[in-house]
Amino acid sequence: MPSPKTISIISILFVVSLTMATGAATMDGDHASDGVSLESTSKYATADNELELDLKQLNDEAVTRADDAFSITVTDDAVERVWIDHDVPGLTFYRGDQPTATVSESSPLEPAAGDTASIGVAVDTHVAQPGTETFTVTVEYADNETESGQSAGGSGGSGSSTAASIEPSSFNVSPTTVSAGETVTATATYRNVGDAAESMTTSLTVDGTVVDQRTITIAPGETGTVSFERPMEWTGAYDIGIQGAGSASVTVEGPPVEVVDATVVDPDITVGESTTIEATVSNPTNERVTRTLELAIDGIVVDTRAVSVPANENRTVSFERQFDESGTYETAVSGETAGPVTVERAAFSIRDRELSPETAAALAPPATAGLLFLAIAANRRWAFL
Repeated sequence: MPSPKTISIISILFVVSLTMATGAATMDGDHASDGVSLESTSKYATADNELELDLKQLNDEAVTRADDAFSITVTDDAVERVWIDHDVPGLTFYRGDQPTATVSESSPLEPAAGDTASIGVAVDTHVAQPGTETFTVTVEYADNETESGQSAGGSGGSGSSTAASIEPSSFNVSPTTVSAGETVTATATYRNVGDAAESMTTSLTVDGTVVDQRTITIAPGETGTVSFERPMEWTGAYDIGIQGAGSASVTVEGPPVEVVDATVVDPDITVGESTTIEATVSNPTNERVTRTLELAIDGIVVDTRAVSVPANENRTVSFERQFDESGTYETAVSGETAGPVTVERAAFSIRDRELSPETAAALAPPATAGLLFLAIAANRRWAFL
C-alpha cells in the first residue's frame, strides 16, 4: 500500500463588507514529491512558500468569479481522484472557466500523472458570510486511501481536520429534451455527515447563470433533497446544474424565437443612479409568441419581463436597474450579453461664491481646513466600506 501523503491546505478569509477576499494555500516542505502540487496561474494568485489567493472587488449581492485562478498538478500514478472539500456557503471551485463544472467529491478531477488542472473560484455574496473560512484539497489514491490536510485559518493558525458536513449524493435532470415552453426538473440529494444539523443554500444554474435558489436544513446522518422546476422557453442546448451537485445538457426544440441584441444604454453611472438595459426579441414565425426575458447581473437573475411579439416582427424590452454600490457589473438578458455597467462614487463639487475680499480672507483658513477634513474622512469611508 502506498505510504500516506501530505496534502496542501487552502484557507480563505472572507471579508464581504470590505469588497475583498484573500486566501492562502500552505504547502508542506516536501509537497513536490507527494504527487500533488498547487501553482499560481493568474493575477489572483501568488506563490512563494504558500499560494495566496487575492480576489478583489467582491461586490455585495453578486457573484464574483476568478477563472483559471490556480492549478493542481498530479505527478504520482497512484493518484486516482482529486477534489476540494469545504462547508462555506457561496464558495464554488470549478474547472478553468466553466462555473458549472464544479470540483467536489461528487464531481472530482480524475487526472493521470503529469496532468495539470486549472481551477476557478466563485464567491456568491448573497450567501457568503464575513469571517475566516477554510477549504481542503483532498486526494484519493489507487488503494482507496484518502488524505487531506488539516484546516488552517486565514491568520495562519491551524486546527483540527475539517470536511464538508453536507455532501451531494445524487443529481438528476429530467427530461433532457423538451419543446419550448415545457418544464424540466433538476433534483439533488445531499447527506449530512456531520454531528449537528446544518443548513445550506444551493442554486439552480442555466449555462452558469443562477436562476433560482433553495435553502435546506438536514439533520445529522440524514439526507435532504432539493428540487427545481425550470420552464425552458428559448430553443437551443443548455447546461442545467445545481451548484455543487452536478449538471446535465438539455435540448429545447421549437420555433427560432430568440434574443438578437442586448445592450446597456448608459454603461457609466454613479452610485444611486439607474441605467437601462434593452433587449430585442425576434419572431421570424407566422404566429404571435410570448416569452419571458430574464435580466442577470453578475450571473444572477434579478428581474424578469414578459414580451409578446407579433408574427415576423421584433420587440424591444427595457429593464431599469439601480446600483447602490460602486464597481463593475456584468449584465445579460436571457443569455445574451448586454455588456458591463461601471458604477463610480459621486465626486465632491464645490461652487464658487462671490465674496468681498475681507470676507474671503477671514474665511479662507477655516474653510480650507474644513474641506481638508471632509476629504480625509470621505477617503477613509470609501476605503473601509
